[in-house]
Amino acid sequence: MSARALSREGHAAMSLRGETDRWVLIQQNTFTNWVNEQLRIYNCELIEDLQPDFSDGVQLCYLVEALQGKKIGRVIKNPRNHHQNLENVSKALNAIANDNVRLVNIGSDDIVTGNLKLILGLIWHLILRYQIGKTKFPTKKLMLAWIQAVIPECGIGNFTTDWNDGIALNALVDFCRPGLAPDWRHMSRSSGLDNCRVAMQLAKDNFDIPLVVRPEDLASPDLDELSGMTYLSYFMKIDSPGYFATLKIIQSLLKYGTCNNFASDWQDGHLLANLVKSLGENVPNLTGSNSENIQKGLEAAQRLGVNPILTAKEMCDPEVDHIGIMAYAAYFKDFKPTKTPAERVVLSSPPKNVYVGLESNFSVRIEDDNVSPSDVRAEIKGPDSSPNVRLSWTGSIGDGLFTPEETGVHRLSVFCNNQLILGCPVTFKSMADRSRISFTSVESCPVGMITELKVDSSGAGQGDVRVEAQSPGGRIQNLTAVYRHGQYIVNFSPSEAGVWNLSVLYDGEHISGSPYSVVVYDPASVRVYGLEGGIVGSDLTFHADHSSAGDGDLDVNILYEGSRVPANVTEDSRGVNRINFTPQGAGIYKVHVNFNGTEVKGSPYMVEIFGGGRATVSGDGLSLVPLNKTAYFNVDTQGSSSKVDVEITAPSKRTVPYNIRRTKEGHIVEYIPTEVGDHRIEIKYGDSEIEGSPFTAKAYDTHAIRVSRFGDTLVGKSVDFTIDVTSAGEGQLEIMVNNGNLPNTVEMENAGVYKIAFIPEQAGKQYVDINFNREPLPDSPFTCMALDVTGALVRGLKSVLPTDKASTFTIQSEGVGSLEAAVDVQIYTENGDKMPSRLSTNIDGTMKVEWTPVMAGQHRVEIYFGGQPIEGSPYYVDVFDVASIRVSRFNQRGVGEPASFDVDLSQASRHDYEVIIKSPSGRTVDHSITTEDRDWTKNIAYIPDESGPYSIYVSYAGYELPGCPYIQNIDDGGLPTATGDGLYSGEENKNASFSVDVGNRVGDLGVKVEGPNSIAKTTLEQKEGRYIVSYVPVEVGVFTLVVTWNGKDIPGSPFHPKVVNPHKVEVVGGWQQILDNKDRVHLVVGEPKHIAFDISEAGPGHLTSEVTGPASSLHSVIEATGSAQVTMTFTPEQEGNHYIHLQWSKLALPKSPLLGYAVHGRQDNKVILTGRGLKEASVREEAEFNIDGTQAGPGTPEVTLTGVKAEIPVKVIAIAQGKYRCQYVPVIPGAYLLNITWNNRQLRGSPYKVNVIGAFYPNKVTVSGEGLTGGIAGRSLNVTIDTRKAGPGELTASCMGPNKAAYCELEDNRDGTFELRIKPQEIGRHVLQVKYGGEHVQGSPFIIKVSAPPDASKVRVTGPGVEHGILAKFQSKFIVETKGAGAGQLTVRVRGPKGSFRVEMKRDSQRDRTILCQYYPTEIGDYHISVKWSSVDVPGSPFLVHIVDTMAELEEVMRSSMSAGRQPTPRSYDEWREKL
Repeated sequence: MSARALSREGHAAMSLRGETDRWVLIQQNTFTNWVNEQLRIYNCELIEDLQPDFSDGVQLCYLVEALQGKKIGRVIKNPRNHHQNLENVSKALNAIANDNVRLVNIGSDDIVTGNLKLILGLIWHLILRYQIGKTKFPTKKLMLAWIQAVIPECGIGNFTTDWNDGIALNALVDFCRPGLAPDWRHMSRSSGLDNCRVAMQLAKDNFDIPLVVRPEDLASPDLDELSGMTYLSYFMKIDSPGYFATLKIIQSLLKYGTCNNFASDWQDGHLLANLVKSLGENVPNLTGSNSENIQKGLEAAQRLGVNPILTAKEMCDPEVDHIGIMAYAAYFKDFKPTKTPAERVVLSSPPKNVYVGLESNFSVRIEDDNVSPSDVRAEIKGPDSSPNVRLSWTGSIGDGLFTPEETGVHRLSVFCNNQLILGCPVTFKSMADRSRISFTSVESCPVGMITELKVDSSGAGQGDVRVEAQSPGGRIQNLTAVYRHGQYIVNFSPSEAGVWNLSVLYDGEHISGSPYSVVVYDPASVRVYGLEGGIVGSDLTFHADHSSAGDGDLDVNILYEGSRVPANVTEDSRGVNRINFTPQGAGIYKVHVNFNGTEVKGSPYMVEIFGGGRATVSGDGLSLVPLNKTAYFNVDTQGSSSKVDVEITAPSKRTVPYNIRRTKEGHIVEYIPTEVGDHRIEIKYGDSEIEGSPFTAKAYDTHAIRVSRFGDTLVGKSVDFTIDVTSAGEGQLEIMVNNGNLPNTVEMENAGVYKIAFIPEQAGKQYVDINFNREPLPDSPFTCMALDVTGALVRGLKSVLPTDKASTFTIQSEGVGSLEAAVDVQIYTENGDKMPSRLSTNIDGTMKVEWTPVMAGQHRVEIYFGGQPIEGSPYYVDVFDVASIRVSRFNQRGVGEPASFDVDLSQASRHDYEVIIKSPSGRTVDHSITTEDRDWTKNIAYIPDESGPYSIYVSYAGYELPGCPYIQNIDDGGLPTATGDGLYSGEENKNASFSVDVGNRVGDLGVKVEGPNSIAKTTLEQKEGRYIVSYVPVEVGVFTLVVTWNGKDIPGSPFHPKVVNPHKVEVVGGWQQILDNKDRVHLVVGEPKHIAFDISEAGPGHLTSEVTGPASSLHSVIEATGSAQVTMTFTPEQEGNHYIHLQWSKLALPKSPLLGYAVHGRQDNKVILTGRGLKEASVREEAEFNIDGTQAGPGTPEVTLTGVKAEIPVKVIAIAQGKYRCQYVPVIPGAYLLNITWNNRQLRGSPYKVNVIGAFYPNKVTVSGEGLTGGIAGRSLNVTIDTRKAGPGELTASCMGPNKAAYCELEDNRDGTFELRIKPQEIGRHVLQVKYGGEHVQGSPFIIKVSAPPDASKVRVTGPGVEHGILAKFQSKFIVETKGAGAGQLTVRVRGPKGSFRVEMKRDSQRDRTILCQYYPTEIGDYHISVKWSSVDVPGSPFLVHIVDTMAELEEVMRSSMSAGRQPTPRSYDEWREKL
């Protein structure tokens, strides 16, 4: 190590001489704590020692990602060698360098080898860049400048020893929040450690500033400068407590504009100029560049004594860091804003309750010691007078006295040094004497009736009369007052009962005695109940409820045939009376009910009284009733309308609802039973139970009867099935077979379960009718088919067939019945493999069987009816392969010379064959047949007698061979012959050959081979009287091969070889689609396996297959499933390996044979999964779950867990046969997908969603923005969400309106904050839910009111203030009605002959859409009134109002308006007053 050691101040530890240097240990501990603070926010594992913990680069990468807020690339999480360590560290250093952090002499190897000096230097660079700032100005100088500005009493000059006593830190805490450490000036310097502990704990608890430096280290004289700067930077970084405290100071000093940051707000110089102006210093006009404007502000601030820290150019730099401007701004903290004369005096109490002729007052207050009472004066102007104002002073408080001489609006103006003070002029109204106004009221009145009230204001002078009625519920109703002969007539029509308060206001103030109380009652609210008829001689009781009718008296009068019937009225409870009387005769009784002398609603009531009689009950609804259907019964009351009460109780004791209808004879009761069992029915007539009550009705349910299935059968064979009526309720069961013509037997198996049997006697459909309580069951009648197999016949089944040729035969039935459901056909090959067949029904009722043999040999055809073989079954069919019969070795010379060819039958079975030879002229040519090779090969010879092409037809078992007729050309003389496979077939891009036997002939041999789109290159090699011809086809297809001798075609020419390419036979969807991860075909025992092949590019051929299982060969079928597609099908019979051999025109496919593995039927649904780890897990905690496959058969699981940000390795441990334990440890929170397969088949429900939860704090998420206060439908609302203090978690937001969800878009700012844009689609109340980690954040859900867009066309303006008038009695009020105009801003501007007028706007509440506007014209002339709704003129705006002196002038103005097309809307003063 170097022996040179630098100072503790200025640089990170550059020398570690003597490992015990205290300041080095403090710096290392501080930097370690700072690193852990960043990792903790990023939810990473913390470090203990910088050297070993950074050596593999993993934690360093996480630190850089936490600081930059983004991924830096793929990190090797578990590096295993030095190279991988270097790769991680290099990735972190590159990311740092790319973010404009200059690293000098720090390499990857230095970090990996644990060079503490360079590691500490690296961390200091990170603290400078990401914690303190990236300013070009010396950071230390700026930080000291700010500290010296905010706590100048502490005399701070460094970041080390000046902080040891803890006093400065306590002072800094108190600056950030005044009152938090108020006693810092009285602290003892000798208690440095305790002082540091107190201050640092206060900072931790109140500002969340971490203890990256221990109190012991801060109090230590060995504290190094970088540790001190690191800790103190938490007080002055952006959004720190010091940042906000300084910002608050500037905001309090500004009189103009505002300040939101220490960066962009200062760049144009206007904020600095406003600040200096607020402090009383003049700043020249800002018309230059940003730098010039800032320079003017700096110069003005210097005149106040504040010297600049940065230059004007540095302050307007967009890259300027906040710390420089914040330090400069802090030096303004001890200034106070200056006041203009207009601000030095305030109107502390304006005039109130001003009346004509009575002395009134107001108060003013001097707020500046430099102002004397003589500098203040006041004046008042009325409509036609200017009352004298006297100011009397008591200290700084002035009391203004004046006496108004007239009613109307007056204006008060207060001046300081002849300058109008802020808030003036103030208008007030001088009112008439309200003591001379009288009001004629009433004590009580009924609801809904108009009561006339009178207000006499004739002796009070001019003024506005208004009457308000307040209901018992608090609702205010303005009553219309009509002026007549010095009095106002008010019509009062109350809408509810109770005590109403009537307020009589004169010029907005209550008159003497107001408000008045009026008792309102409501006869219509009296409710009479219990009057439902009765019986002669029986007491009849009913009630009258007047509790909601208000205060009053109830009177009842009962009349029968004109005579009054005695009645007893008693009080049952408050507001409820019981009335009792005894009718003495049958007939109609009239019951009159009055409340406060007014007949109540419905009175008189008619009550019918009957003589004493008995009621009877009848109907099916009292016995057996079906479930869920309406049941009825009648109650015969012999015409009486007396009350009938019914109560029906179900078996579960639940009350069954019912409906009762009145008829001539009595009542019909309807109900619907919903439970099986006994229903109790109680019936009362006139409070007495009817004879026989209660009745019992038994509910039954035919849908609850279960009939077992029975299938088709044979004639004479018993059909057995069961009927279960245990859940159907009580009843009678009836069974009939074939309308009762076929007997059946019934035996009871168990209680409620019966066994039914019958034997069909004739073929055809059998019908079984089942009734329960004479009601058919829902599926009755049940049917089955009886078959008779003795009459079945097979037609058209041939005993010999060729392969690959479709064949059909039919099955007839004579007395068999329907064949479709009963016939079964099984066809087997010679090896016992089952062949596919297709059955269909012909028009005549016979069955057609279609099948295609694909393998040569004897086939067995078995035919069954109803499971029984028909007569003659099984049948046998001999199948031969036509393609196995070869015609070759054509030999000919010329006319008159023997010609011959061979027919090879060695691969075919033994059947008759036939050969026919036709001459060129069409004659049949005789031929001879000789046998070779043990009777398998036939040599056909004949003597041609004419030249030309001879047609040769060969048929076998009656079937002509493909390729017929074969052509043999006979020349006049002898020609060579050709033999070999190349004449008939070939493979693309591979050599094909054949030979030409020329004997001793002399001449030229010509060969030409043409494909569909190409010509093949040929080579000829001569050997002993013959030529060997070779060619290579470069495409698939049918080629034309021409062989000539001396220009003439030899016999058989032209030949047509078929060229194929087995490599071009492809599996539809690709080979990997049918292969598992072990390149095996997945097979299931007993399940057909279908493999589709695309043969479109393979050439003219056919696909053949052979499948070998563990014990034997399996039958496979190849069927065409399209123009260029075939499908191979086979069914594995045993578990184990299967080999699938595939050939295209006898050429093996590239992957042939394929290996397949068969397992028993799919049992992965029997795999059982358990454990918490299937659904959720916590960061850095081991999660586990179990897989139990013991019921699923042999197999192994495969498990993967993937997420958006990471893939989590899952350890699968075998714990028993078929049982496994799975474990994983997540490190990043979020949603993951858990994929589980068993035997390479994905389990049902997989992938499963796993939620990994980190340490998150939803209560620390803050939501702010104007969007929370409401908005307009169709327009975006902006909300800011800050999750920086909430830890890792998933942020979600949704907003729901009254009927529709609002569109929400979350934009990540990449710094822990998000911008949420909400676009509501409808108006009304919206609920915004913001969740973090699945939990509501603080304040969520938020309620947002969304209004309709502003529509100025819906705004209406009315009132005298927008009409022409006379100045002396001009009423300047007008109403702006905004109902239906949506959300918007109302602006009203009035410009008179000499300038603008102040407009007063009032409304009853914030929700009121009616705004009362008023202005105060003082001279005649034209007034322009502009009314806008959200900056758009409303209909009629701007309004032109002419105010004149006389009526004659007004009439002239009205005539001019009419001639100009504007229709006047003259209203009397009284009419407008009523409206307003």
